[in-house]
This record gives sequence, C-alpha cells and structure tokens, in this order.
Amino acid sequence: MRRRLRLIFAFALAAAAAPAFAQTPPPPAPPASPTAPPDKIDPGPVRPEQPVPPEGGAPSPSADASKTDDVLAVPAQVIALRVGGPWEADGKRGFSRVIGVLNGDRQRFYVQWLEEPDFRVVETKELQDPDAAELTFGDVRAEPADTGVTVFLDTIPDKDGMRDTWVIVIGEPGDARFGPATN
Repeated sequence: MRRRLRLIFAFALAAAAAPAFAQTPPPPAPPASPTAPPDKIDPGPVRPEQPVPPEGGAPSPSADASKTDDVLAVPAQVIALRVGGPWEADGKRGFSRVIGVLNGDRQRFYVQWLEEPDFRVVETKELQDPDAAELTFGDVRAEPADTGVTVFLDTIPDKDGMRDTWVIVIGEPGDARFGPATN
C-alpha cells in the first residue's frame, strides 16, 4: 500500500511539472550567489530541447551550442536533491526535500517544506554542524515514518573503505534534527 502511495505521489509530481516543459522559456536569469539558500537560487529558465529559430526563420549560430546545455538549468552548486516525505500540520500538507549545495569546498544541506497543491516553499532550514561541514557526503536515502521521515547521509568511503553515517530527522515545517548516526 505504501509503495502504491509513493508511486501515485511521484506520478502527481511529474504530472504537475509537465506544463512547465511545454512553455516558452523566459530570458535567462543572472547567476545566484553560491551562499544563497536553495529557495533563493534562481535555476533560470527551463529550455526546450530544440531552440526556437529567430523570427527571420534562419537558425541562430548558437543553436548547436545549446545542445550541450543542461536542459533543466539546475545551478552547478546544487549537488544533491532528495525528496524526504510527506508532512501534515495546521490543516496543511505537502512534502519535504533535502538539498545539498556546494559552497567553495564545503557541502551545505538544507531542508525545505513544500505545500500542496501549488508546491510553494513554506519553510527552509539550513542544517548546521561544524563536524559535518568538514565531510563529503555521497549516498542519500530516505525512510518514511508515520510522523515524518528519516534521511541518512553516508560519507564517501575513506582510504580504508570506511564510511560515516549522519541522520536528518524531518517532521512538520521547521522541525529537522541533524547529527551523526548512533547505533
């Protein structure tokens, strides 16, 4: 039953995003500051796979160059994105997501809570831990629960093949705890 609900939820998210791919893109936005939180980073326009020729009908000289561009225009400093899980509070509901952003040589992680049905960001919280700021995380996985979701972040294996695991416990908007996993 949970698997079916997750599939329905994933399909609903994909269906909601479909109209964005059919629209004419606005002009490119200026690049965002690498220290901006994820909800302040403007990813720029979603570009079509085939560039639209100018009004004269001739293809633009940059038409071939656009084939190598990132179709979604995700900022390069966004290095990880993981949907956390659903939340409900104060008669509202939505889902959470974890976003990893590269800031210089350090990774910064944020939790965002998005409200349905318009997927508006209702809260963003930066996860701060001085020890975690020195680590490089690789794998990110989520395990939903009735009261929220637990997200596990594994470090990249060291020279001996050892990893550390950190945990984010996410509840309703604004409720996120971050720290090393304890067994």
